[in-house]
Amino acid sequence: MDSADVVVGDVVLLKGGDRIPADIRILNASGFKVDCSSLTGESEPQVRNPQCTSKNPLETSNLALFGTNAVEGQCKGIVVGTGDRTVMGRIAMLTSRVSPGKTPIAKEITHFIWIISVIAFIIGGAFFIVSLLLQYTFLEALVFLIGIIVANVPEGITATVTVCLTLTAVRMRKKNCLVKKLEGVETLGSTSIICSDKTGTLTQNRMTVTHLW
Repeated sequence: MDSADVVVGDVVLLKGGDRIPADIRILNASGFKVDCSSLTGESEPQVRNPQCTSKNPLETSNLALFGTNAVEGQCKGIVVGTGDRTVMGRIAMLTSRVSPGKTPIAKEITHFIWIISVIAFIIGGAFFIVSLLLQYTFLEALVFLIGIIVANVPEGITATVTVCLTLTAVRMRKKNCLVKKLEGVETLGSTSIICSDKTGTLTQNRMTVTHLW
């Protein structure tokens, strides 16, 4: 039976080597262990049996979760969640809802533009008033106002920042680091601490022979 056809309420039999097709509550088990490293980061296989040991679905012993792998033993269980209603599915939905927000460089550029804009309008307004006091025509004073504002607009700031980030990304590429978003270069430079679960993120939990002697 294909895992895509599994529905809530189905009774399934699992053994070592099988991939868990859905969230399953264990009815009975014999030496059944699962590899949860892809979901929880636990490097050691976890024992699964009918006993409920925690209210947390990630920690209880009577649940075999979708996305994990059966390592050894066998069990009989009932499907309690499929698709987006699995623990893995809910985690995926939560991560997709997170808004990326502004990068540090975007915040700095926005702040800088606001400051320049305020200064430009103040100076432009001052020139406009002085021009009227010096008996320039309204049109001439308006031209002064617009000229001052336009002159203070940093038109090349976007191109300058893009070029700088691109050059940095090229240098990182030479170090075998691929940058997919240019904003990430500056964001990484502003990072002081990175918190990450190493298994599945930095490592694969698989030993590989690299040298024999």
